[in-house]
Amino acid sequence: MSNIKPKQWYQRRVRATSTSCCDMDLAFSLASLHNVEAECGRLLRTLSVKDFESLNKNSLNRLTKESLIEHVIKMGKLLSRSQDLLRFCAADIDMLKTEGLKNQSELLQVRRNLSVKQSQELVAVQDTVEDKLNSWASVVQKNSNSKVSPSEMKRVVKSAINESDREFNVIMFNVEYQDEEDPSKDDADTVTDIMNSAGMSTFEGEFYANRIGVSSNDKVRPLKVKFEYKSTALNFLAKAKNLKDDENYSSVFIVPDRSKEERIEHRKLVEQLKSVRAQNPDKRCYIRNKSIFIDS
Repeated sequence: MSNIKPKQWYQRRVRATSTSCCDMDLAFSLASLHNVEAECGRLLRTLSVKDFESLNKNSLNRLTKESLIEHVIKMGKLLSRSQDLLRFCAADIDMLKTEGLKNQSELLQVRRNLSVKQSQELVAVQDTVEDKLNSWASVVQKNSNSKVSPSEMKRVVKSAINESDREFNVIMFNVEYQDEEDPSKDDADTVTDIMNSAGMSTFEGEFYANRIGVSSNDKVRPLKVKFEYKSTALNFLAKAKNLKDDENYSSVFIVPDRSKEERIEHRKLVEQLKSVRAQNPDKRCYIRNKSIFIDS
């Protein structure tokens, strides 16, 4: 091995290594590293020094000429083995990085294909809804004096699609700005930190965050977060209650992305809930699925 130049050896090593990470014969291992460390330890004990940093002229002067020659030969062999070990390690790390980049590229392609498929499905759903509504409009016009205009059809379809999109979103309140001069800066980092605090250190897909509402100097604008998957949004809403135990985010509260009509309906439910709680102070009262429940 020692008579092969590093570059030539590296190229030979790469060609001989399998392209599959699972089939890779890793020449570098903890066992080989421990063997080299053990040899270093024996050599240091022979030289009566703590480590190679402590090796100096005085420690070498204590040795006879024959002993010094013997130790120099041992150190040369040990250095050669260490170099071989580092070369193996470098080749294996490079192969792992190549395999990792390949896997990332394949994952991105899968995500792009999934995104295209979802877009196609959304268009198909929109076409189906429009066809059904047009059919319904024809029936209504045949059996009634009133007419359903095309603009009304578009409004209904748009409302249905927006309602489906909102299922991927959550709205966060009382999330302070990280940069007063640029309120939108670092919002993604803040959302990630809040999700970690809520117990979602890992989640599927990506998300996009942006401030909504009218800008105001004395009021923090709500933060709208759109997730790639609906399940992630639902999981975040379920775990939002954990934020009350975090002193940094105890004032943050998270709600679903509701339409204007749904917000009005929810406010009415909240008012009713206050009245129910006043009448049942010893019981747990809460809203679920647009209804008020009282634990017995």
